[in-house]
Amino acid sequence: MECLRSWVDGRCEALVSPAILMEYVEVTDRLQAKYPDRKPVRWAAALGASAELVFPNVRLRGVTSDPADEMFLECAVAGEAHFLVTGDKRHLQTLGEVRGVRIVSPVAFLEILRKEE
Repeated sequence: MECLRSWVDGRCEALVSPAILMEYVEVTDRLQAKYPDRKPVRWAAALGASAELVFPNVRLRGVTSDPADEMFLECAVAGEAHFLVTGDKRHLQTLGEVRGVRIVSPVAFLEILRKEE
């Protein structure tokens, strides 16, 4: 959440692809159906409206053991991101770096932002 707040505050930029937006909407819808009494969070809509929309033209098949994660790598590479921030310790963080994009945890990313201030 604090990483998203950093983006809202203009401390970093966010990149998103159509595939990622679709994934976030689906996850949000599933969570809303599972927890109907909770107030929905509209991060997918905010990202769609304000993040830089990237259309990956290179596919990164087989880079990670989870093919569902490839869209995040493809977006980061296509958008020439410096970092891919993820909580996925099992499939993405273990890669460390892909095509010049450092893959870091949210905690590590926030530490990097603090050092740059």
